[in-house]
Amino acid sequence: MLEIPARTFESGSTPGDEGRDPTVEPALVPVALTPFSVDALPYPNDPDLPPRTGVSLREAQRLCSDRGARLCTELEWELACKGSELDLYATGDGWDTACDREPATCSSGYGVRGMGVLREWTSSQIVSRTEGALALPAVRGAGAPSPDAGPPTQGVHGCARRTRASESRAAHDLGFRCCRGTPNAAEIAPIAHVPGFRPTKMDAGQIAKIFASIPELAALKDVRIFDKEHIEPLRERASAGISLTTQPLLWSPEAGAVALVLTGRTKSMSFIAALYPLEGEKYRLASYFLMLGDVAPIALAYEPHRRQDLLWSTCWGCAGEQGSVRVRDDHRIVIVQH
Repeated sequence: MLEIPARTFESGSTPGDEGRDPTVEPALVPVALTPFSVDALPYPNDPDLPPRTGVSLREAQRLCSDRGARLCTELEWELACKGSELDLYATGDGWDTACDREPATCSSGYGVRGMGVLREWTSSQIVSRTEGALALPAVRGAGAPSPDAGPPTQGVHGCARRTRASESRAAHDLGFRCCRGTPNAAEIAPIAHVPGFRPTKMDAGQIAKIFASIPELAALKDVRIFDKEHIEPLRERASAGISLTTQPLLWSPEAGAVALVLTGRTKSMSFIAALYPLEGEKYRLASYFLMLGDVAPIALAYEPHRRQDLLWSTCWGCAGEQGSVRVRDDHRIVIVQH
């Protein structure tokens, strides 16, 4: 077993990270853990034997107990994976595909091997804030993709990857490893639910400052926000219940996901951009759409109770440029033209 020292680290992942599921992964929350020990390899912790899979949660708990150990908590698993340098992957800033072939040869900064290859049981649960929702076992690591899912991206191997086990029964791609020491009591709080649409006030100077910090948008100069009178002709055509705005909008299409969506213009083009808000008033680009040589006003359109539907248009209800802001199956936010 390997000794993991006490330390504070940032659990979770950064909005926009490849493979991130915001419905279960927090956005970098400081967590303090006390020392613990962890198996160097998945059970049976023997480099000459393959990992034990197809074991239920209860059986995994019993097998660890028979060795005078216990299942690791999910935060202990995450720290052991991120290592002393708090890497995104057990293999560093990116995933080393050699680990898929020889998991026992790949180790984290703490020397823990094979992390991020299998899905692994932990002693923790994922709790939802949704009333009546069941708490389900928290599983860490990648696991085999479904046959129709296509090639997995490296993001599935991330140390912050967190999934629910649909049940506590065995699965062919589900293993476990054991820990020793007093279990850390720290837990990941349920993902917060916020309103789907929150108009926010920002002036052109604030937007220009944000754009200057994002390489893909830094070339946009003399940024302006469309005035209310620009969208009055569009508002007249809007259906009942549709809200139109040219002001920046905080959009939460699913639990844990937040994007700042804004429209505007420069001297030579109109634009729509979606940004992930980060700590410290910083932003990360999600997607953007430029109407080169066209300064037509762009309005955002939404129904307050349909949080996943956010539209944009230069001419609501008539011929003109229009599209939507969408969340893909991989939870990435993109802007598309219809």
